[in-house]
Formats: sequence, structure tokens, C-alpha cells
Amino acid sequence: MLSFNTGGQQAKRSMDLSTAELRALLDITGHLHEPSSHSVLERPELAEKLGTLLHVDLMAQLLRCPEGVHQPQPSALWGRDQSMRAEYRQYFHAVDSIDELLKGSFEPVVIERKLCRSEWGQSEYFTDFLCRHKAYPGISLRLPDPNGMLLDYRFSTSDPKKRFGDRETLLLSLLKPHLLNAHQLRILQEVEQVGTDAETHVPTFVLDGTLAPRPNAKARAIMVGLSCEERDALYQQLAEAANGSRGGQWNGFGFCVERPVAHGGPGRGCRVHLIARVVGSSAWFQQQFGVTVREGEVCHLMLNGMSDKQIALALNISYWTVRTHVGHIMRKIGVDSRCAIGLAALKAKADAAPK
Repeated sequence: MLSFNTGGQQAKRSMDLSTAELRALLDITGHLHEPSSHSVLERPELAEKLGTLLHVDLMAQLLRCPEGVHQPQPSALWGRDQSMRAEYRQYFHAVDSIDELLKGSFEPVVIERKLCRSEWGQSEYFTDFLCRHKAYPGISLRLPDPNGMLLDYRFSTSDPKKRFGDRETLLLSLLKPHLLNAHQLRILQEVEQVGTDAETHVPTFVLDGTLAPRPNAKARAIMVGLSCEERDALYQQLAEAANGSRGGQWNGFGFCVERPVAHGGPGRGCRVHLIARVVGSSAWFQQQFGVTVREGEVCHLMLNGMSDKQIALALNISYWTVRTHVGHIMRKIGVDSRCAIGLAALKAKADAAPK
């Protein structure tokens, strides 16, 4: 039996896909949960399957700053010579007219629905770059990166008669959380390659299907102070994420599922990493410094300029409780003043930013 956890409306629409398409989709999502230090488009077998499913022969992945301050980096390209990637970086990123069409959207966008083909000839980006490389724009998808960047996926075809529509939109909507999961796993693999164990870098739970989830040190730290009900609710969400639930999250953390690959097929069990979604949030402080949930809330409010008295009012706790939390936070971060907490946070943010 085929199963694929989606939202209600998407579940109904997914019935429009053929059995072969559903099998291909499940196969791809399985690979997107395997640990790899390479991007999706740098894994030839996986990229080939994705291109076949979406009926495209060109895929690009860009990494860009949401404010547009930094030049977007064409981090991966599949289906064309790498000279196309170099051209984009050297010049054509500056006249990328598709960029404007995608701003503010985190759902699949069919380019022809935003800009009709009769208008393509008015753009240098289309005439001097895309058409020269026989790359007719099809559909694009942007995803927010936990470090504050944007993942920008572009899917194109060399067939000028090909039209993209609801089928491709549905497929990318179903693939969206899994593509983000693959990117987060890649970040964790890069952390391990520079000599830091990913399981000490982020809160992680090991699930093997028989015992209760096993937390690492950072996961145990954020669980301090949780009631039995809160802990059980977290464990339930972890189990749902491990079983393929879409969009798992808890207290500002997103769930990144890693399924180890054993010889001859997928390994047993999985690891669920908790990835803070917003830099400077309570969850981010918990991930970076191993503070508790309440201490993370104090850090977040402190970073927003609140005094200890204002924090006490906001959290409905006493001033002296706030002072106790601040003392614990300073010890865990390794600083000796309230001001230094903010400086440590800024340094951690700068260290995490892509170079």
C-alpha cells in the first residue's frame, strides 16, 4: 500500500497522480532523508530521478540573502555545462528578472503565470542567457534557510512547447518539506566535516521504534522543567515526524529527520534533529547554548532590549526569578555580565552565517 502524509487538500489532489508517480515521489523523499554532505543537485542519481518526475532537464539551486545584500551563489546546477553557472555568478545574477517574480513567496511558482512568454523577449536575462542555453523557465520554489538565507530552486526545460501547471505545483508542494530536510541534513554533515559532532551541535533524539526517544545532551537541556504532559506531547510529535509527518515543529524548532543507510538498504530507526527556525529566538538560544526553554525566553527578550523587570512582567514571573535565570545563562554561555550575553549571541550568529 502506498501512503504519503499531506495536508487534507493536498491529499485529495495527490490522488490525481499515477501510481508510478507516487512511487517515484516516495523513492525521492526517502533519499532526501539520508545524510549527505552534497546538495540534492550534486547527487546524480537523485537529481536524475527528480528531473524525470518533474519533466525537466535543467535544475539550479541558488543561495541568497533575503535582503538581497549579498550576491546569490549558484551553489548547484544539473543538466547543463558548469559554464552556465559561472556566467550567472559573473553577470546575469544582476539582471535576473525571475528573482522579482519570486519575492515574498514560499510556495511553488509557475513562471509563465507571472510573466507570459510574449514578454520574455523584453528581458536581457531571458534573451541573452536562458534562451541561449535553451533553458525555458518552468517552475520555481523558494525555501527559508534556518540561518536566515533563502534556498532558491529553479526547474527548466529545453522543450519550448512544454507547459507547467497544477501537476508540477502539487509535486513541489509535496516535496517542499523534504527538500528543506535534505538541506538541513547537509548543514549538519558540514558541521561534522569541520570537526564538530552534529549531535553535540543541535538537540537530537534517537528513535529506534522500540524504546522512548533517546536525547543527546542538548536535547536533555531543553527538556529541563518540562512537565510529563509536555514531554509526552514532544515524544508524540517526534514519533509522527519519524513516520513521515509533514512540517513537524515544537516550540520554535523544526524537525529534521535523518535515516541512516545500511548496506543493502535503509537502516533501522532514525535521528530527529531540532533546528531553530529563527536566529535570536528562544529556540535558537536553546540550540546554540544548551539553555532551558525558560532561559531561552529570557535570552530572547533580553536581546530585544528588555530590562529584567520588563522580562518578569512579560513572562509573569518574579524579578528575582529572572535574575536567577540570568545567572544560569551566564554560566552556561561562559560570560560574566548581562551585556556579554548579547555579544556572545552576535558572535554565534556571525559564525553560523554562510561565508
